[in-house]
Amino acid sequence: MTNETPFSKNAEMYRDEKVFAEGEDLGIMIKTAQCRAEHRVLDIGAGAGHTALAFSPYVQECVGIDATIEMVEVAASFAQERGAGNVCFQQGTAESLPFADDSFDLITCRYAAHHFLDLRKAVSEVARVLKKDGRFLLVDHYAPEDPILDEFVNHLNRLRDPSHVRESSLSEWQSMFAANQLGYQEVQKWNLPIQYESWIKRGGTPADREKQIISHLHQASDEARDTFCIKLNQNGQPDSFCLKAILIQGIK
Repeated sequence: MTNETPFSKNAEMYRDEKVFAEGEDLGIMIKTAQCRAEHRVLDIGAGAGHTALAFSPYVQECVGIDATIEMVEVAASFAQERGAGNVCFQQGTAESLPFADDSFDLITCRYAAHHFLDLRKAVSEVARVLKKDGRFLLVDHYAPEDPILDEFVNHLNRLRDPSHVRESSLSEWQSMFAANQLGYQEVQKWNLPIQYESWIKRGGTPADREKQIISHLHQASDEARDTFCIKLNQNGQPDSFCLKAILIQGIK
């Protein structure tokens, strides 16, 4: 990512945002992971460090990797504040993980994969550095199979943040897991509620693009409005919507 992403400008907002800090999905991830004291964990697209820190009490070591140096710095100071001595963070990309084959018992990736420039390469890298019988736990929002709804939600996210590459459909995820010999299991799906004002602020979205977002939400079809729970206030301003989220497990 370039220095112009919202992650470099607003790294601390991502540390404090409840979606990332307190999501129930963290607890579900930990339960699904079946952590053991000797496990090594890699968190890809670590952001402000919430996932690595959540796993740290249950395992030997957590390594977080993120493409944005400002995020790495925020995560490292966050870990220090929490006194998490078995957690470290470094800069790097999902498509070229700086680790040896079969290095980790568990790999996590939470709300980051839609930013990866080459998702297929990233999944192949996960499979490479994951130990045999290791688990890959992926949380992200996904696109519906309907191409019109797929384009609606991906266009919405790109308008707000040009570093958004694509939220994939579940059939795309399934094929990527299969191509890398990762068993595919949909653990849980949920609607991820998005409060419009904090979403825009966190994204650092300029006024001209916000106008396009409001127009895009106003033009939503009945099906899109229903699928993404779009709510406008009495002045016609967006109030909230939801993204479709999932936890997928892949076992090598």
